[in-house]
Amino acid sequence: MASTPNSWSKALKTLHWLIAFFILFAWASVELHEFYEKGDPMRGWWMVVHFSLGFSVLFLGLFRLYWRATHGRPTLYGSGLQKPVSLLVQSLMYIIMIGMPLSGLMMRQFAGRDTPLFWLFDLPSFVEKNIDLAKQLAFIHKEFLWNALLVLLVLHIGGALWHHFVTKDNTLRQMLPFGKTR
Repeated sequence: MASTPNSWSKALKTLHWLIAFFILFAWASVELHEFYEKGDPMRGWWMVVHFSLGFSVLFLGLFRLYWRATHGRPTLYGSGLQKPVSLLVQSLMYIIMIGMPLSGLMMRQFAGRDTPLFWLFDLPSFVEKNIDLAKQLAFIHKEFLWNALLVLLVLHIGGALWHHFVTKDNTLRQMLPFGKTR
């Protein structure tokens, strides 16, 4: 089902909210792992959750990009700079949605570590160990991209609320899973 001029397709709405929850839970899992001492099996359990959710975000994000490119998008609301700013924020969020899991995966690859996924298999390291590069990727993953994501989320949510409460258009309604557009 394609997006219409007034609403996102059900597939894109589902992917939007699923990815949002996976990102939230990936953040929670990495925070929860800190409650456990190194060597505690629960610390490792939470990290497997983190890796698995990150891998899911990568996979779903790439699928979402494909689906959006092949099934269209609704009309953008706004005037002046609102449309280009909206497109910029959305584009940067897609970059981070793909970049965060990729940088995390590459960080582990260059640290010489396997990456356990879903307790089903370990993704082995395919590159030569390079701790300096792993540290640089860790900075990009944990500091740069994470903080950029937080800023973009504030802009994204703030923009949706602005459209809903101030300009009173369908921007927010067309992405809500239960909302109806006017």
